[in-house]
Amino acid sequence: MKSFIRRALALGAIGSSLLGTTLIAPNAALALTQEQVAEKLSSVPVFVLGNESGLILISSAEDGQAEEPSLYVFMTEQDAETFLSRANEANPEFAPNAQVGLTNLERLYEETQTEGDLQLIYVPEQDEASEAAALGTGYQGGVPLFFARLEDGSLAPLQQNNGETVFPMFFSHDDLEALLADLGESNPEARAAISVGVLPLEAMLVEMETSEDEALNQIRLLPDSETINSIQQSAPQPPAPEGE
Repeated sequence: MKSFIRRALALGAIGSSLLGTTLIAPNAALALTQEQVAEKLSSVPVFVLGNESGLILISSAEDGQAEEPSLYVFMTEQDAETFLSRANEANPEFAPNAQVGLTNLERLYEETQTEGDLQLIYVPEQDEASEAAALGTGYQGGVPLFFARLEDGSLAPLQQNNGETVFPMFFSHDDLEALLADLGESNPEARAAISVGVLPLEAMLVEMETSEDEALNQIRLLPDSETINSIQQSAPQPPAPEGE
């Protein structure tokens, strides 16, 4: 994994010619701090189960086996609702007062730092997992992160509107494909040199916590646009001003 990211940084100039970007000059390698990791996770919404007593932890161990219960983390509200419904159907005593709650990866990451024994189990959205498996890149499970990959397998950089060069990683395969479709219209040659790669979120989190590769500073996690739109639409609207 480390060599994969470093290769992406070293060969970023190739991506620059393809995507019209300029690569940021590398700084001395420094591991990401907990605060930097948390910031990268802040934009990613996730869903958990809870009740009036707090978060609901679940053990998947068979009878007689010892296992610490874990917090299940869902990427979509629908998956969390479905899981809760099926669990209560199988066992009405499971969590009769449970509800699905919205949070983000930053808060859960910070919780694991303060509660060292809290284990998280990430539940991938099935359609995204199927898209990842269909790519034929060796994906074997986990929450998939999709990225634009150059011909040598390294990440392709992208320049944001503020001029910052980043390595975007998408939770939605469709979101990445939409970006590549736009690239194909404006620069077919560049699009032809790019394929779609996939990496589990779980592996990326380990890298963020342990690697000293400066390229990690340029990684951006981009949540599913449909999930963001759904959250925005369901958010309470402010009351209209009087007189309207």
